[in-house]
Amino acid sequence: MTIARPDAKPLKIIWVISDGIPGHFNQSKGILLALEQLYSLKVEWVELRLKSGIYRRVLSWLLNHWLIKQTKPSIAMLPFFYRGQLPHEKPDIVIGAGGKSMFAVAWLGRAFAAKTIFAGSLRQLKPELFNAVLILEPSTQAPFISLQTSPMPISQALLKKAAEAWLAEQHQHGQHQSEKPLWAMLIGGDGAGAHYQDSDWSNLALQMNALAAQHHIQWLITTSRRTGANAEQILKQYLNPVHVIDAVWWSEKPRPVTSSYLGLSQVVYCTIDSMSMIMEAVSAMRPVVAVIPRHFAPDQNFQNAMNRLQQQKLVVQTSVSTLKQCGGNILQLKPLEQEPLKKLADKLQGALEK
Repeated sequence: MTIARPDAKPLKIIWVISDGIPGHFNQSKGILLALEQLYSLKVEWVELRLKSGIYRRVLSWLLNHWLIKQTKPSIAMLPFFYRGQLPHEKPDIVIGAGGKSMFAVAWLGRAFAAKTIFAGSLRQLKPELFNAVLILEPSTQAPFISLQTSPMPISQALLKKAAEAWLAEQHQHGQHQSEKPLWAMLIGGDGAGAHYQDSDWSNLALQMNALAAQHHIQWLITTSRRTGANAEQILKQYLNPVHVIDAVWWSEKPRPVTSSYLGLSQVVYCTIDSMSMIMEAVSAMRPVVAVIPRHFAPDQNFQNAMNRLQQQKLVVQTSVSTLKQCGGNILQLKPLEQEPLKKLADKLQGALEK
């Protein structure tokens, strides 16, 4: 027989509704990391795919006008809209991120009398379908919880562990630790209104050389799936190897090093095409520079989010062509003082235990 300690965290069964999109997956993992501060978790990842976009309007109407009035709506109707299998054990909390999963989160929360947490914009859904809605826009109205950054699976303890593992691996391979400060460069590719030309990549490399010489630092560089072999070849052609302590060229030999690099770095540069990458860097409590290519035409929501981060002095946006001139702006940045996951845990506790 197991006797629970008086200080033991209560056990909660969590269903994470996943649409398979990496950014939404990371946000859900960030919510789980915050919930771990409050409860012992048994987590079930539930992959549900909306069968057709045309069902969005139907689901909005059903949830807003019919299911919201029912204490226990039927689960049997959900497979008409979603493809996937549900676990057998009843959830205590249902969470999700992204517009395609929010209908399932609301429906399952009602069906099982479970608490619900959703990260993202509700669009047409009524807020009262959820216990907590995590947004970046300012709001003081429940159930909305306004955050400075999207939920990310990052903590200072995890970053420290990742950095130590990287250093141990370097030592094992006979590599000497740099005596210079380390800065990270996280590189994406076309997306979110950003379109890169060859001249952007060569310019980026030359600007990185200049920054390294100017600030007496070395770079940790990682590209991504979207960067492409051509861009990587240009970067390698123009980068001075003396300024680079480690680099991951994704098209040649991918390695998941972001957590290690964030833990090791004093300053983080990110190409502006990935909001998820930028949010990770901000959540790591580091000064962040968002690097803008010559051709950049984001949608209004993306630009609003970037502007809020800059207004809060968490991020500075700068053109790739003027990168080496932004050193003074870095000193004006004010990284987060409190770990985002702990702040989120406090706010979730208030929303879930009402």
